[in-house]
Amino acid sequence: MPDPRTPLPAKQTLLLILLPMLATVFSLRLYLHLVHVRHIYPGGYLVHHLFVGVLIQVPAAFLLAFGTSHRVLARMALGVGTGLILDEVVYLVATQASDADYVSRTSLVGALVLVSLVAIFLLVLYALHRDED
Repeated sequence: MPDPRTPLPAKQTLLLILLPMLATVFSLRLYLHLVHVRHIYPGGYLVHHLFVGVLIQVPAAFLLAFGTSHRVLARMALGVGTGLILDEVVYLVATQASDADYVSRTSLVGALVLVSLVAIFLLVLYALHRDED
């Protein structure tokens, strides 16, 4: 079993977070624009994918903070959770949060801007740490 204290190479960390994040947002947007909005109401409460993203991202971040033998899976979960969260933030903050707003230009552009900013931040972190490989 790999030592959880041994860091993964910077490039591997970048790809394990960035690719699942991008794939999640791409898949969500493709689904929302082609299949349309489908809500989930467990216990009668509307659950946005922002909440699911938080439920994925927070444990993944804690695992990474304290070290885990599942470093690859935790990084991938971090990317998926981040994608779910970023995709919905602008929708909930800058729109009336209607079904039509899910597929509105504001929601789409906002998600793309946030994902782009986070991707740039990840690339900067990679650039700062790639010499440590």
